Amino acid sequence: MMGHLASVRSRLSLTTAKPTKRDLSRIGRLVDRIAEAHAGDHAAALALILAVIDWLPANPYWLRRVDSARRLADNWDRIANDWAVDRIERQRERDTETRGRDRKPAASKPTPMPERHSKRHVHSLICEHVLDDMRPHEAEYDHEGSLRNGNPSEWQMACMRHADELNRRDGIEVAA
Repeated sequence: MMGHLASVRSRLSLTTAKPTKRDLSRIGRLVDRIAEAHAGDHAAALALILAVIDWLPANPYWLRRVDSARRLADNWDRIANDWAVDRIERQRERDTETRGRDRKPAASKPTPMPERHSKRHVHSLICEHVLDDMRPHEAEYDHEGSLRNGNPSEWQMACMRHADELNRRDGIEVAA
């Protein structure tokens, strides 16, 4: 295992500290701890540790810090967590790619919209048209209040009034 770590790092022109008795002791305890979590299967524990070592070059943060077997053992829980999260993220990316391959390509033309819908945009307090018009005046209004609690702020009231004006201008009647 320590030889594998040295090999992975040397392929990247990185040095690895020479193993000491402390390294051997810590790695031995790590293998035992992982094997215990895998129902005493030492082979599974070794395979997991080797897989994580093989992953280290893909994670510069840990690659910088794990230059000895002792550092691998001391940081194992965080390293293994990052390795597992990275595997989950990669699986999600592959799943998304697979789903995307099976879909038909998006049409170059948008779906036609019936005429009555295309001209019937109803402006509201949070409508982009209202907010674009009101943004230059935002500092002029007090923002204290909550529409949710029935006490709208001056800013919200001004945006609602402007939305009503735009709707009247466009000939849209909004129920009071």
